[in-house]
Amino acid sequence: MHTVIFAVLLLIALPVHAANAELDTARISTIAEMLPATPAGIGPVCADRSAWGRPELAQRLAAVIKDAEKRLNQTFPAWDDAAYLEYSKNGRRPNGERMMNARKAWIYPLVLAECVEYKGRFLPAIERTLSELAAQPSWTWAAHDKNQRNFRDRNHDVDLFSADTAHELAQTLYMLGDTLSPEVRRKTLAELEARVFAPLRKSFAGMNKDNWWLHADHNWNAVCLKGSVAAALAVLPDRQDRALFAAAGEHYIRYYLAGYPADGYSLEGPGYWNYGFSHFVELREVLMQATGKQLDLFADPRVRPIALYGARIEMLPGNIAAFSDASPREKIDGFTLAYSNQALTLGLPLKMETFPISAGRSPNSAPLSVATMMLFAQPQAMAAQAEALDPLRSYFDQVGVLVTRPAPGSGSTLAASIKAGGNSNHSHNDIGSWSIALGAEQPAGDVGRPPYTSKTFSKERYTIKAINSYGHPLPVVAGELQVDARQVKPRVLATRFTPETDEITIDLAPAYAVKGLEALSRTLRHDRANGGTVSVEDRFQFATAQSFETSLTTLGEWQQHADGTLVLWQTKERLHVRVTASAAYEVSAEKINEDDYPFTRIAIRLKDKQALGWVKLEMRRE
Repeated sequence: MHTVIFAVLLLIALPVHAANAELDTARISTIAEMLPATPAGIGPVCADRSAWGRPELAQRLAAVIKDAEKRLNQTFPAWDDAAYLEYSKNGRRPNGERMMNARKAWIYPLVLAECVEYKGRFLPAIERTLSELAAQPSWTWAAHDKNQRNFRDRNHDVDLFSADTAHELAQTLYMLGDTLSPEVRRKTLAELEARVFAPLRKSFAGMNKDNWWLHADHNWNAVCLKGSVAAALAVLPDRQDRALFAAAGEHYIRYYLAGYPADGYSLEGPGYWNYGFSHFVELREVLMQATGKQLDLFADPRVRPIALYGARIEMLPGNIAAFSDASPREKIDGFTLAYSNQALTLGLPLKMETFPISAGRSPNSAPLSVATMMLFAQPQAMAAQAEALDPLRSYFDQVGVLVTRPAPGSGSTLAASIKAGGNSNHSHNDIGSWSIALGAEQPAGDVGRPPYTSKTFSKERYTIKAINSYGHPLPVVAGELQVDARQVKPRVLATRFTPETDEITIDLAPAYAVKGLEALSRTLRHDRANGGTVSVEDRFQFATAQSFETSLTTLGEWQQHADGTLVLWQTKERLHVRVTASAAYEVSAEKINEDDYPFTRIAIRLKDKQALGWVKLEMRRE
């Protein structure tokens, strides 16, 4: 179909087939034999009424259709140069990113609604959206376009947003086919070629180094590969050209997997597991559908422990410590966990066919494709592997991260997490950081990341208090904060795990460049009896007497009782903290608010310098 348009794309693509720096030519040809004669996206096309016309499907998408109907009477969000360029002027990202997300967000509800109804009612709005996005000055986040090479020069490279935008646009062209006008299709295909396919072919051939993420061992790799490969498979007419992108997905995704230690712990934190691994899951399904289930990324044995991270990292249902660049409100992505559960036979009570499809799917993805997977994909299951999840604890031994939980049926709602290491490009200086869960709340512990600004990923990153150790529940040792945690090898001195008690002792001394510091350890102990108690004890030894303080951090409120005990809370759950120490101490609090991210640091400071001593916090539900 659309022979003229595809012929143009074919002529552009052919010259680079012969030379691809890392990709094996024989493998590209093998994959080409697996692919269908014509491009295809995820799931059935909208013209397939046996698939899209089922009443139960319309019921499942009711909220999405309602959202689409509202948009028919709304004005499409205008592009705003000033919002985009705000980052280059003051380093702030939110306004420009909200503007771009608001524009892209129209695709998801409108296309799903049209596929369900299939009467053309939503087509004018869809075509307007495609035309607006095709004419948009940049598909690249301003923070990733610092010299405005995309915005001003149309010298394109692929980033997180442009990859997902490409996938949404290509999936739309696939699903709606000839119901869209030839001109809208032509313009959209031309922009996909200019902004994504052509730059990547050059990178595959070693003709530029623009798309550095091809070799990255973090979420950029999975996100950008998924979007660009899926878009190519959905619209590129030449089978060999599609095979080039599929082979690139198979080859370069190995760098993403290499970023995980053997225990599957996400060094970037739970939010970036959601982000990166959800795109890995989508890439797996895209390649499985395109190759008749012959190319399976889940066949790599490294995948299973990474998939298990989503279930293992929770302290309590929906409650996760905000380690690295994460939020205390972070939840494990249900789609990712449900897909992994079905594909890897994890034994969890989650299935995609029953998972709700909301009107407000995250804009930092290709929600149209995700929804289509949730509606129609039947993940190919790998052979079952006997590995039951431990309800009491998760211990990631490669990085020294412990998640300790109450006994099932005990009635306790107290749980905790602590980390000895596990840092990557989203590292905080947080060796020994911990969090307490009480039900759905986190009254004390790691406060997570502040909003991203131009400082966040610059040489000034560790001047931010929520990122350096001052803004974490950690000691200040002889007046010094922790060194760069990426340079410290995690060291766990001891562990003891029983049905009644979990205990871990971490060596904190390597995290401080303090002359005369002979020993510094932190022990977290969780006793499950009588509703549960969690204690955190720091023990130190200096060659000569030095100052020492430890701290609590909270996003909520606190007060100190007359007997010296502390109480911390967010809404209804209240955490009681009893402080004991080897010498007299004082308590003070500091309100910290950088970039509109307020939290409180409560310091527990020994009044006099000591050569040897300890401070202990005992925490329980009040």
